[in-house]
Amino acid sequence: MWPEAGFVVAWLQSGITSQMRIRQTPREPDERILVNISDALAATPVSSLDLTRHVQVRPDLTVADTIRAMSAAARSCACVVDGEDLVGIFTQRDVLMRAIGRSRSWDLPVSEEMTRSVRTMPNTGSAFDGLAVMNDWWVRSVPVVDSDDRFVGNLSFYVIMSTIAGLVAEHLGDPDLEQEARHSLTLVDFTGLHTSSPVIVGLHESVEVAAHQMKNRGIGSVLVVDGRGSLAGVVTEFDLQMKVGCDHADLSELEVQDVMTPHPVALAARSPIATAIREMAERGFSHLPLLGESGKPVAVASFRDVAAYVEASFHAMD
Repeated sequence: MWPEAGFVVAWLQSGITSQMRIRQTPREPDERILVNISDALAATPVSSLDLTRHVQVRPDLTVADTIRAMSAAARSCACVVDGEDLVGIFTQRDVLMRAIGRSRSWDLPVSEEMTRSVRTMPNTGSAFDGLAVMNDWWVRSVPVVDSDDRFVGNLSFYVIMSTIAGLVAEHLGDPDLEQEARHSLTLVDFTGLHTSSPVIVGLHESVEVAAHQMKNRGIGSVLVVDGRGSLAGVVTEFDLQMKVGCDHADLSELEVQDVMTPHPVALAARSPIATAIREMAERGFSHLPLLGESGKPVAVASFRDVAAYVEASFHAMD
């Protein structure tokens, strides 16, 4: 669902040589071994991660009640379970594409609107295995099952993202980290990176316009600007799920300013890469607006952009 999943696993699978020094505890405390981030993820059992970022619903629950359950729990994914068997998944992208402004679907069983072909992973797998599934199938959530295919939980891309950010933070905290790598993360900014042009809507435009842009472009957010072109807010899939849901059939009657997140976290285009990694992980963001010297949005940085740069930085150390 989210293209951001693809860049990270590509980063990890492409033979990254991003080297993290960690102490080898047995026998010689001063001896060090080199492991890369992909090795660290491969050594992290998925069962040790947070698999609770979802709600569990029955197949006969209506689409409207499913969305209400997701919103009440502040979750972006519903795993549809019949007994102990996973039969489908319903995510915030499904909310956008199949429910927002489509009142005819609200009273249908969620089983009729859910994604049926779900890619799962075993609970004996690793964090890297989960990331590989996300990359191969372009999804943000990977349900986890046991050896009997019984539903165990859901691995969220946010959890993977936080795990990667934690590894990067650990790397930066290493006093023996090469100065070149430390400089590349703490001093280099976004001005030389590939970023996306912002998709912008006005404060008084309708939610219908914002939703149309998101659906047609396959994106998860649009930026909202005021009359002077300054960033005033952001509308995300999650905002539409939480604030529109199945309560408004006519999206043309709502203004963007009524559903946006005001005063969103944004970074100056010259912010350090490490700052973006921290913000994305701590706040669960996949995108951050970037502001120019005038304070107006000039780009949107995705975790894909950050990860690609991190890969290049560490690869250069090899």
